[in-house]
Amino acid sequence: MKVCVSLIEDNVKDAVAAGIAAQERGADLLEVRFDRMRALPDDLSPFRKLELPRIATLRTTAQGGGSELDDEGRLRFFRRAVRIGFEYLDIEHDSSLVRRMGRELKNTGIICSYHDHAGTPDLGGILDALVTTASKGDLAKAAFRVNGIGDLLRLREAARMFSATGNQFVLIGMGELGEVTRVMPEAFGSAFTYASLEKGKESAPGQLDVSTVKALGDHPVITGITGQPLGHSRSPAMHDHAFRALGLPGKYLAFPASSDELPDLIELVREIGIRGLNVTMPHKEGVMKLLDSIDPLARRVGAVNTIVNRDGTLEGRNTDVTGLEASLLAAGADPKGKEVLVIGAGGAARACCAVLERRGARIWVTDRTASRAQELAKAFSGRVAGHGDLPRMEFDMVVNCTPVGMKDFPNELPVDPGVFRPGRWAVDLVYNPVNTPFLTEAAARGAKTISGIEMLIYQAMDAFEAWTGQRPPYEAMAEGART
Repeated sequence: MKVCVSLIEDNVKDAVAAGIAAQERGADLLEVRFDRMRALPDDLSPFRKLELPRIATLRTTAQGGGSELDDEGRLRFFRRAVRIGFEYLDIEHDSSLVRRMGRELKNTGIICSYHDHAGTPDLGGILDALVTTASKGDLAKAAFRVNGIGDLLRLREAARMFSATGNQFVLIGMGELGEVTRVMPEAFGSAFTYASLEKGKESAPGQLDVSTVKALGDHPVITGITGQPLGHSRSPAMHDHAFRALGLPGKYLAFPASSDELPDLIELVREIGIRGLNVTMPHKEGVMKLLDSIDPLARRVGAVNTIVNRDGTLEGRNTDVTGLEASLLAAGADPKGKEVLVIGAGGAARACCAVLERRGARIWVTDRTASRAQELAKAFSGRVAGHGDLPRMEFDMVVNCTPVGMKDFPNELPVDPGVFRPGRWAVDLVYNPVNTPFLTEAAARGAKTISGIEMLIYQAMDAFEAWTGQRPPYEAMAEGART
């Protein structure tokens, strides 16, 4: 993919140095954001050192930039930029300069741009922005703040429709949800994508650095996660570490979505070829009806945490089960034939019971709501243990499947600590923090412990392999999980 690096340095010397660095990192075009400089430079000749096509941008404050010059002042500056060889000028759609520069400068390309930092309009509004900018310049550029999955679908549809005109354009989604438009520009009809020189030098929200974007190539493997909220998720770091470790051109993105937005997200996955998604709360059950098939293990659990896209056919899987199983076996904690207590009766507990059923353990379930414990125990041929009876009972393994002890949840134990025994196993599915009160108390009483971060790593490894066909190194995923 073609990449334009936006240079936001506050003086000419640093901007030229940044441009040279961008060239070395594979940039195809360079945009100099003169509106980000402390003062407009008198001497533009140092920019002749840059070998790539250059875009001079002096964005107005009304369009999200930093220039307060009137059109006459900007016109004088643009004339100087053209004289030293800038190949393109970026001029806002509502500026009188668009027509004037087009008449005066026959050999200079005009990028006519439109920015909406508040949101994305309806389909008609997007198309109107593209038509307006295309009519006034050589390349149309429209950027909108993406606030929901529906915004992305409208951008995709607008790109499909406008492409029929034959006009070159760039269509950008700003913000976290808009990142997909930057790493898959061709899916949104864009002639190129914008990037920063490096992390921390972004000129717009959601912009990635040039090295990351260039490494993706023309056919990147795009995966991601959906749920709400996603701010706590360690999955992006884990999967991006795996992509780098294997040398695969891929990127893992966050797609926060409400239940009402799930159908739109699934349509987007099919439409633009997102390779797969992880699914977290609260969508693990609701997403199932939107998929083409559900594998037997996910159907047994009644939840999907991984979606695999095979050329538009979407399969639901549950790598929580396989990930927990792998983490237990890796630690030498095979539950086969053991007495195992499952604390909780929600989705995590159901996944845990599926593992124990596969391994041939004897399952006990306890929950503050007795009816829920009875329902889960019955589904997996287990037995119910009352909270008050636990200190008198003997278990080879105790597994916390509740959120108690998680960051921002009550900092307490889900059961009486008398349940822990020296030399027996205590497993917590909570991974943040790594050392929960549950594990700390268990270790203090001599139990062997397994953190929920191990399940997190192994379930991610299984999902990554399902999407790419390659097994990522444990070490890479673990490094990402602990950053």
